[in-house]
Amino acid sequence: GNNFGFGTSGGRRNRATRGADRLIHMDLTFMEAVFGCDKDISLELDEECDDCHGKGGHGEEICSECHGSGTVTSQQSTMFGSFMTKTTCPKCGGRGKTFQSRCRTCGGSGTIKTHKTLTVTIPAGVDNGNRLRLSGKGDAGANGGENGDLYIEFTVREHELFKRDEDDIYLELPITIAEAALGCKKEVPTLNGTIKLTIPEGSESGDKHRIKGRGVDNRTTRTKGDMYVIIDVRTPKRLSREQKKLFQSLAKTDLEDQKIDKYNDYLYRR
Repeated sequence: GNNFGFGTSGGRRNRATRGADRLIHMDLTFMEAVFGCDKDISLELDEECDDCHGKGGHGEEICSECHGSGTVTSQQSTMFGSFMTKTTCPKCGGRGKTFQSRCRTCGGSGTIKTHKTLTVTIPAGVDNGNRLRLSGKGDAGANGGENGDLYIEFTVREHELFKRDEDDIYLELPITIAEAALGCKKEVPTLNGTIKLTIPEGSESGDKHRIKGRGVDNRTTRTKGDMYVIIDVRTPKRLSREQKKLFQSLAKTDLEDQKIDKYNDYLYRR
């Protein structure tokens, strides 16, 4: 009869398959993320079986059923003619090869589960939600396929004083009313040691001081952020009798201010 072509079912299992990727989560302190660090991580991975070198058996032979092709062809007659159908070889499971004995170490799978401890170098400047890719550190591939990758996703804990926005660092600096009015010098912590910052007289809450290059030195993006010090003028909640007297004396003087003057002008015009 007429040969209309080939119908193929099943695939060849002897092709190289890449190993699975893995994702793990890692907690870092604020400073570990800023400066980078080395971390040990424990993993359970599928590794290539050393006993059979990932093949799953010993005494490899070409399959006698499919002669190494991984598929067997059968003829099927219908009213339209004859069809040749290719199916996965049942004897070798599509590998094209058989073994005299199955590997006892891995049970024929070609991989074994192993516990591994990896030391990972976290680059300086990683941030919350960032991922680090370690090429080839995932599960082993099958039939000579390459290993998968390992991804580490970071959760960075907050710092008690510093806030981070990409590679910039923000710090709220609390000062007294007297310090704001008279100006002062304040010790300010940065990522790298303490600096002396001059606060000018007449400072207000929300005033911003930029300290160039004192932010995060990001090794991945090769950029360096700045630091911003935000002034927070604190009004005292409790005053001693002596302090109250001083404030009362001060209140009697004319503390000139444009905003207050504008408000009073409007009030007394009405």
